[in-house]
Amino acid sequence: MATLIVAGFAAGQTVSTNTGSLGAAANGTNAASVTFGPGAVTTGGDQAAVYNNTNGTTTSVPFNSSLNPAAGSPFTIEFWAKPVTNDSDSAPVANRLSVLAPNNRSGWVFFERGNNPNNLGEAAGWNFRMYNGVSTGLGWDLTGGPAPLNAWSHVVATWSGTTALLYVNGNLINVTNGGTGAYNPNTTVPLTVGTLEDSSSPFDGSVDEVAFYSTALSGTTIQNHFNTMSTTPGAYQALVRTDGALLQLSNAPEPTGLLALGGSLLLLRRRSAR
Repeated sequence: MATLIVAGFAAGQTVSTNTGSLGAAANGTNAASVTFGPGAVTTGGDQAAVYNNTNGTTTSVPFNSSLNPAAGSPFTIEFWAKPVTNDSDSAPVANRLSVLAPNNRSGWVFFERGNNPNNLGEAAGWNFRMYNGVSTGLGWDLTGGPAPLNAWSHVVATWSGTTALLYVNGNLINVTNGGTGAYNPNTTVPLTVGTLEDSSSPFDGSVDEVAFYSTALSGTTIQNHFNTMSTTPGAYQALVRTDGALLQLSNAPEPTGLLALGGSLLLLRRRSAR
């Protein structure tokens, strides 16, 4: 396995390179416990980050105002996930301020609810939540699926500035909002993959191709993304960038060669076979 080593990061950490328009400012830093495996895109040596259901096994993208627009501004979050187990409280991707005192929850989060309602009576499937800034209050609470184990799901949420929609495998999920309709953006904490920002609610499985857009993608565009599992290496990633991704995490060690990012040279180091 290859590991990307970047000056300034602790030993064992790797970087998931942002190939979206925000560039290196939105690179993701992987904890040493994050590993890599086959990605959702079946060509070109695509790699996914693998999370082990352990607090702290996470990828963190520094807070960036472009990834946290004002409440009335549209955006889209997109990713592929392949869960191995389910405990109904796994957060594959999140941008949520979790601490309650003295703060109120803000931002958004995805949860993997599995294929059966959990013991709190929450619906099964992929769950997208947006917080209204009042204690643990929910502005939007959308769930749909399925969320099968050991299989890739394409999960997308869009926010128009007034309405949230959830898509799974290219299909709009027809669910009723369980929140108040309000939204209070996160203004402090990083975007995280594999856990929440406080390292809780760990995910067990693989996450790939996390992307963020400053527009609400149309259903047609989302369906096109889902369908683009091309035999041409790089076709999916190129499509995501063409459609305006600010963030597109390319998980190490995808075969990007030597990259110069922000004046730092990323060196590809291969571990010798044992």
